[in-house]
Amino acid sequence: MNRGALKAKTSKKLIIKGQVVPGRQQGRHLGFPTANIDTQHEELKNGVYGVLVHLRGLEHIGVMNVGVKPTFGSELSKTFEVHILDFNDVIYGETVQCDVIFRVRGEKKFPSIEFLKHQIKADTLQVKQRFQHMGYVSSEHTASKLGQARYLNLPDLQFFNWCHSQFRVNKGIYNTIDQWFYDERIENIHPRRVHIIAFLQFAQEGDERKTEKEGVLRFGAGGLTNQLREFMNGYEKGEW
Repeated sequence: MNRGALKAKTSKKLIIKGQVVPGRQQGRHLGFPTANIDTQHEELKNGVYGVLVHLRGLEHIGVMNVGVKPTFGSELSKTFEVHILDFNDVIYGETVQCDVIFRVRGEKKFPSIEFLKHQIKADTLQVKQRFQHMGYVSSEHTASKLGQARYLNLPDLQFFNWCHSQFRVNKGIYNTIDQWFYDERIENIHPRRVHIIAFLQFAQEGDERKTEKEGVLRFGAGGLTNQLREFMNGYEKGEW
């Protein structure tokens, strides 16, 4: 059987790719059916991640679990499973690609299956909310495709204006961030805009950020580059 592998479309972007194979159906019994991806990788930390799922030429929002599922026992091997939001098709034998966008939490053993179900609901809600904040549209009956993104498809100036309204970032800083990610070989505009929004959220939440009186996001001399590096280092480690 051909196994997928964790690949890097860019030098920084984590990608899980492989064929969907039958699993134990545990997710389906919990009300959250998952696609079990036949792949191997030891560097990605066990835990839950928000991902973009590439399937049949479309991109969907997904919640990916990486680990040994300790709540179900101690003898299970490491698996890569993704719950694709608003998607119910049977896809055994098909190849899926999951772009890892952010980390939700680490792996945890729960005292009961009922506790686990509540946590999965919370994880799914958090992933939905974070992608919605990035500009993705998610509905109960419509697949959340990249082409439906509310903000990511805006013309350049309108996208900058949206970033400015959300994060109070000025044009010079925005251009530097955009160019920095481009130089990091994130050349496709949609993934690059996802990274821009995620970084601005990261910078806005940082304790050491500096703002002008009117609230414009400021970084100081050398601060922007340092924060970009810190963000990407954490991204590579699966910390966000």
